[in-house]
Amino acid sequence: MLASMIFIAALNLGIAASSGPHFINEYTLPLGAYPQYIVSGPDGALWFSTYPRVADHQPIDLGIGRITTSGSYSFFLFELGTYDLATGADGNIWFTNAYQNPYSVGRLTPQGVFTQFDVPSDGTPENITTGRGGFLWYTAFGAYRDVIKMNTSGNAVAAYHTPHRYAVALGAGPFGDMWFNVLGNPSFVGHIDGHGGIVEHRMPPPPYIPGHMVHGPDGRLWMCDGGYIAAITSDFRVTLYKMPGSNGGSADITVGPDGNLWVTDFVNSAIVRVTTGGKMTSFQTPTPNMFPAGITTGPDGNIWFTEIQNQTDVSKIGVLAPK
Repeated sequence: MLASMIFIAALNLGIAASSGPHFINEYTLPLGAYPQYIVSGPDGALWFSTYPRVADHQPIDLGIGRITTSGSYSFFLFELGTYDLATGADGNIWFTNAYQNPYSVGRLTPQGVFTQFDVPSDGTPENITTGRGGFLWYTAFGAYRDVIKMNTSGNAVAAYHTPHRYAVALGAGPFGDMWFNVLGNPSFVGHIDGHGGIVEHRMPPPPYIPGHMVHGPDGRLWMCDGGYIAAITSDFRVTLYKMPGSNGGSADITVGPDGNLWVTDFVNSAIVRVTTGGKMTSFQTPTPNMFPAGITTGPDGNIWFTEIQNQTDVSKIGVLAPK
């Protein structure tokens, strides 16, 4: 009895009482600093976007935040905030500016120097990722040519029109191809090969807004799809895995060092582990009623995520040990 009471007390304090996935910490940010997506940077720290959330507390620290693995954070201010982030092959943090016109794609050096680049379309730059050869790829939502490929000098080298338009998110495939998903009813998923050829495939029902995607350890593309996680083979065989609970809301996905996928569930205030066989295990955030958003694997081998409590506007950066 005493041993079990000590075990429960340790869990309540956020202490690792045994092996297995467990939360290590939640670092509280200044009230009004609203984090969204997060990436592991080239300097051994985590970098996250902050955005102008409509809330009771005035947004502050708009731009990009940096947090060390020991929890020390700082902010680099940029206009009305940033949308998505990617770690570039050039050792910089790249971001999309979707909040202040003229929209742009930019980079931030680890020393804090910003550079903006014009976007070659009338779309809104949103999701950004790094592909083969060190090129940056981003979606220009709403533009006719809605997937853009650029080099680390900030020059667009190619622009692609997805047949059903409204590309939402991107994910690098195993053979130098770039995958994308498309908003619609029905929605679509497709890829752009190394020669610029585009193939699309209709997603099975139920229709929902497609989200972030990642190349999984099993060779499939794994994608957030509302209350489901979709796993897609190179020949477009799609398997849908339902999120835990009666309702679920997948926001972002990453590959963990344990060989599993890890997903933020903003509906159930949870971080969800997904095996490559589709088995899901949900871990409730230590602070209740949080909305987890971005997620990534940190340089320390832990799972890092952003979260906001809707009722209070309290925002945190959480850390979970995957094993």
